[in-house]
Amino acid sequence: MAVLIGIDVGTTNWKAAAFNEEGKPVVIRKTPTVTRYDQKGQGYYDPDEIWANVSNVIKQVVDACGSENIAAVSVASMAESVVPIDKEGRTYYPVIAWFDIRSRKQSQEVIDRFGRNNLFEMTGLDPNPIFSVPKIMWIRENEPEVYKKAYKWLQMSDYINWRLCGEFVTDYTLASRTLAFDIDNNKWSEEILGEMNIPKDTFPTILESGKVIGKVNNSASKLTGIPEGVPVVMGGHDHPCATIPTGVLLGRKILDSSGTAESFLLVSGKGEKLPKENKGQRVCRYLDPSRYVLWGGIIASGASVDWGFKRFASVDEWGFEKIDYSYSSLMGKVEAVPPGSNGAMYLPHLRGSGAPYWDPRSKGAFLGLKSTHTSPELMRALFEGLSFQARMVVEMEENVAGYNVESLCTVGGGTRLRMWQQIKADITGKTIEIPEVEDATALGAAFLAGVGVGIYKDIEEASKAVSRYNKRIEPDIKNRDFYNKLYEIYSNAYYALVETNAKLDETFR
Repeated sequence: MAVLIGIDVGTTNWKAAAFNEEGKPVVIRKTPTVTRYDQKGQGYYDPDEIWANVSNVIKQVVDACGSENIAAVSVASMAESVVPIDKEGRTYYPVIAWFDIRSRKQSQEVIDRFGRNNLFEMTGLDPNPIFSVPKIMWIRENEPEVYKKAYKWLQMSDYINWRLCGEFVTDYTLASRTLAFDIDNNKWSEEILGEMNIPKDTFPTILESGKVIGKVNNSASKLTGIPEGVPVVMGGHDHPCATIPTGVLLGRKILDSSGTAESFLLVSGKGEKLPKENKGQRVCRYLDPSRYVLWGGIIASGASVDWGFKRFASVDEWGFEKIDYSYSSLMGKVEAVPPGSNGAMYLPHLRGSGAPYWDPRSKGAFLGLKSTHTSPELMRALFEGLSFQARMVVEMEENVAGYNVESLCTVGGGTRLRMWQQIKADITGKTIEIPEVEDATALGAAFLAGVGVGIYKDIEEASKAVSRYNKRIEPDIKNRDFYNKLYEIYSNAYYALVETNAKLDETFR
């Protein structure tokens, strides 16, 4: 049976996995993502370090499963970050992290040139500093020599594909996250790039996911153990890739990718017209560019959980002895807290707000604090705040799509905390479906590799071959009315704090 290699260059882990044709894992290896920060707190990745770590985990997989049956390899990754490559094919500058918002000034320049509504119609996006064009403009303004040397601007998947086979290509899902993509005509926007004075030929060729890019070259073969000549197939953005094994295409469902950030993806039918009214959603092309994706997200979801446990269950930041604990060992205390968290409410904007506001100036907040509040109550409030925000995103996407979804297909690290998923089901009123597969993004990439070499006819056939669920979490009706009241309060929290947060942002930027 053929072996398909899926690579996932994510915000939390860098991962490689081998699967058989039925989607069963043969071997999976991963290493924590190395995110670095400069003296200003600006996040970045080292491109050589990325390749060294990714090639190493691939080698571990190949050593464990053998190389003789490897049929193809495909890469999924985070988006928005740009990797500059010079004419000699060298990396020479750190990769600005996707969530880094140092380019706020440049994003405002884009707004001033085009206007928010016009940009949305052209690209499906809001002019947020996380996207690639403002990052490139920031480099041009602050690192002019770096900008001059750039021959190609690649994203993470593009960079790994280039390392594997030497081709400068990207896919529609990643191109859609640059703020340089004409979403109506499925091509680079000459109008935007011309106006912002960024040469179009510095962007890679766009290729549909599931198409063969090239073949593993000799250099990559020596590092990874994948035989020279194995096809490299176009993957894409990590979240759309995860829709394949979760079966999102097979019903009225939303993908809930619950990791460091949490993304909610509703995939359109083939050939449907793009929505032109901006109701807080982002619109991107899908792996199959005849479809589009309604996209909403919480920028600091798992990041909020990590932050909360480190603040409320640890004293090591004060220099006291650190006590080892696991999240699961703490959840019993949190589960004992009644719904409503004794009046505490959390706004999960630690890295700015996601949908429907997309405001990088917004800040996280606890509201309703009293002297009687305990750490477990604040942790429950944190999970409830994340779930209120999830409901806001889901309702936004249903409004745009014109129908209600039946369930959230949830993948990622958040699925390991069942109480969180139960709260989310109670607050959204949606069934939570958790697939059998834990590594949905890597498996989605592997199945695209299978599409590329003809093992599966298309993405839909691949999805039917693997999408199975081992858990269903139903909403608890008895909590519904109470949570509805709290949701009304939560819905006004952002607006109540927007002016204060803007002033704080300006003061401490």
